Amino acid sequence: MTKIVDDFLDKKHFEELQEIVLGLDFPWYFQKSVNFNQEDKDLYFYLTHLLFADNQPYSNFLPVFQPLLDKIGYNKLIRVKLNLYPRTEQLRVNAPHVDFPFDNKGFLFYFNTCDSKTVLQDTYIDCVENRGVYFDPTKPHSSSSCTNVKARFSLNVNYI
Repeated sequence: MTKIVDDFLDKKHFEELQEIVLGLDFPWYFQKSVNFNQEDKDLYFYLTHLLFADNQPYSNFLPVFQPLLDKIGYNKLIRVKLNLYPRTEQLRVNAPHVDFPFDNKGFLFYFNTCDSKTVLQDTYIDCVENRGVYFDPTKPHSSSSCTNVKARFSLNVNYI
């Protein structure tokens, strides 16, 4: 079910979104853990920006991402979330998790290239800017930090 699509967006649209997400004025929100499987003593955190959840928009930025979302081909959105994983000294793979305990589809989109990986069971997906990844979010998967840039920026979409 995993499908990788490089150059998912045309260059102009990608650069417009990248400028917004990586921009100094974009609001990011602190999350004290990466997922529910992270141990309490683990001090790693990340930042998110929730665009859509609970059948409603959560951000005024959602319309900016609608052309990207339309290209995914969904019937119903479940959650749309931007993630910012800060750099670490050593590459860190986060605890495996599933996004939701019910049947759904997943899509990842990377806004920058770095040495971070997405781990889908035994498959390692490189973090390459303007890459889209269709995957099964009901199977355990993991994000990771990066070591060669200040942060990894990505979009995670769950849909039916």
